[in-house]
Amino acid sequence: MKKIAYIALFFLTGIIISWFLGDLIEVISGSAGKLTAARDISAAQEYYAGGNYSQALDEYKKALDKISPSDKKLLAKVKNNMALCVFQTAFDNKDVKGMRDSLPLFEESLALYKEVGDTESAQQVETNIAEAKKQIK
Repeated sequence: MKKIAYIALFFLTGIIISWFLGDLIEVISGSAGKLTAARDISAAQEYYAGGNYSQALDEYKKALDKISPSDKKLLAKVKNNMALCVFQTAFDNKDVKGMRDSLPLFEESLALYKEVGDTESAQQVETNIAEAKKQIK
């Protein structure tokens, strides 16, 4: 009987340890994802500042895949910045269709900012949309 009790105790201990380690691994991998997303965003901002909008867009796309869907404010920021990259590339090439392609990303960003109640950022995106539409006409 003692042997069965020890086996049951070890089994339960194993389950508890597995559960705890699973949560720990999830937290660590989430943190690692945030760190690599931050690195991608930083690289994107440097490319954008240097006028390399297509490379900036690529870096933002990489970051987007690493951002948790629950981090809506960061998603909104990245989508707005992606839209700026798309717009600026198209503007530089006098590509009206490309400029129009930026609008859905701006709209997604705006919706996310409104969802989280960030009115200041939402107003900035609305300004970006208005400027894009003005250039498209």
